Amino acid sequence: MILRRSICTLCLLLCGAPAPVVNAAEKPNQEAKSLFEKAKKEAGDRSMQVQDFCSAAQMDPKNKQYADTCNNYRQGLMQDDAAFLASAIDAYKTHDFDRAESQAKLVTGYDSKLSGQARFLLDLCKNAKLLTQIQAAWTKGDFEAVNTLAQSITNSNTKAAAAPYINNVALYKGYIDQAQKIANSNPQEAIRQLTLARDLNPNGPNNPAGTIAELQKAMQAKNTPPPPAPKPAANSNVDIAKRVSKLLGDAQNTEKQGNQQDALNDYAMVLKLQPGNQDAQYNTNRIEQLIKNDPAAARNELTSAIRYFYRARFDDAQRALRDYLKSPTAQSPGVAYFYLGAALLEQSMLEAPRSSWQGPSADAQSAFKEARKANYNPVRAYVSPPLLKIWDSTGQ
Repeated sequence: MILRRSICTLCLLLCGAPAPVVNAAEKPNQEAKSLFEKAKKEAGDRSMQVQDFCSAAQMDPKNKQYADTCNNYRQGLMQDDAAFLASAIDAYKTHDFDRAESQAKLVTGYDSKLSGQARFLLDLCKNAKLLTQIQAAWTKGDFEAVNTLAQSITNSNTKAAAAPYINNVALYKGYIDQAQKIANSNPQEAIRQLTLARDLNPNGPNNPAGTIAELQKAMQAKNTPPPPAPKPAANSNVDIAKRVSKLLGDAQNTEKQGNQQDALNDYAMVLKLQPGNQDAQYNTNRIEQLIKNDPAAARNELTSAIRYFYRARFDDAQRALRDYLKSPTAQSPGVAYFYLGAALLEQSMLEAPRSSWQGPSADAQSAFKEARKANYNPVRAYVSPPLLKIWDSTGQ
């Protein structure tokens, strides 16, 4: 009975006793081991792998394997990141932006300095590629793409490099808008604005070259008298006489208004209709002699010639300018030679397709050189860029 009671008491004591406690030092070691084993499987994320290896080494600093593995993997990761970054920088310097991006993306985020440099390089690549796309869009004439791409640029230097393209788009649109506003009221100035747009970008929208051709055709049609309607032969002499009478009257009125050159043109048309018309021949000789001897008349002829040029009447302009230069009273030969060269150039560029134009003729270049000898300098704001380019070349 006493033995049974003692056994029961012992059982109660054993049941109430706490379970053995695991050594506190063993718990970090176990966690370190688990973390180390986990890191072995993280080869796809090298940055996380190194972090876990090094965390295991910190949790169990006495384990040499953990410390060595941490150091080796960290050193290898840093070396690889530095190599990727160097390769990316080299590719960027040679403008191989695709390779620069691919190499920079291989740099992990383990080291803040290297990863920061890689992010900066990626931004440079992105902006450089945007600039290349802007240049291509400008060349193609896709102005909407130029403006859209420019809005995505984040680098200040790249923004500065893209600024000329943005400004040129605005300048081009300004030329086109101005030409459209004045096409009916001032077609010659509209042609000048369209020429500036065409020369700025031949591939730009709104087809300035085609519009120029249409306006010039309309001007020539307006300035060219319509051919006489065919009439029965019996009435042809009567009709000619009526036209001659009108032209003679027009010539007299034009001369009274001080425009000898237009009067000469009317008399020239009379002589085509009636080659022996003495009135037209006498007045032609008289006006030509007047222009040669009268400085005021010569000045009026030069003014008329310049007006013909800006109205795209290049044949009339050339004839008037050559007559002016023959006059002993010509006081502005430099102006006359410049507009003679300009008229020759404009006429040759209109008559030949742009792709087959062979450049300025010898006569045009000679006229520009004579203008330079006379110390003439045109007002550059009123001269189209192609003419200025050729003009500047004669001074070299």
